[in-house]
Amino acid sequence: TDLQAMSRAYKQYPNAPRVKLPPIEGIPQNGRTFDEVISSRRSLRDFADLDLTLDDLSKILHQSYGITGELPGKDGFRQDLRSAPSAGALYPAEIYIAIRKVSGVEPGIYHYNVPNHEIELMVPGDPTEPIYEICCGQEFVRKTSIVILMSGVLQRTKLKYGERGYRYALLDIGHLGQNIYLACASLELAIMTTCGFFDDEANKLLRLDGVDETLIYVAFIGKRQAQPRSNPT
Repeated sequence: TDLQAMSRAYKQYPNAPRVKLPPIEGIPQNGRTFDEVISSRRSLRDFADLDLTLDDLSKILHQSYGITGELPGKDGFRQDLRSAPSAGALYPAEIYIAIRKVSGVEPGIYHYNVPNHEIELMVPGDPTEPIYEICCGQEFVRKTSIVILMSGVLQRTKLKYGERGYRYALLDIGHLGQNIYLACASLELAIMTTCGFFDDEANKLLRLDGVDETLIYVAFIGKRQAQPRSNPT
């Protein structure tokens, strides 16, 4: 059905250079309990001048929006399930990553290929200044290791829910944002989020049309300073 097709809709860039992310099963656990993760969740605005590891990036992406299981359906259809909830399991979000400092990965703007758990290079080269410009000159861009840019493919949700799908898509991206926060808290990374960006310029940079797909939320992520100087929230 159309809804089954939409629920398995993932953006992919088949001609783009790809970086395979480490399988989540092979990454050592850090031993932090869920209680510790929840109690330590903060927005931190002081970033250390250090690289993230590829393991860090793999965990952030998988724990925030990766495939974590499947649900059998009619006629042999199997619904992929993700680490974040979604209205109708339609998963309208797409994740783009501006990489500045990740060990073993060339700087650039990448897209998260969900079913293959890999990142696809869209725009090569240091993304710092373009992201700085679209994020209204926020200095955090020049200090973070990565910037995660979350878009909404609104038609995926509107197909089932009509105009109310706009609301559901925004709620879904809120769930995604919280998962990113918790993944970073588990890894003891610094993170803060913003909606402070220029929509048209951001969509142009990511090659989005701004109608069927548009940027909605942004997260700055990096290693923590040893002693954060700013007040967490």
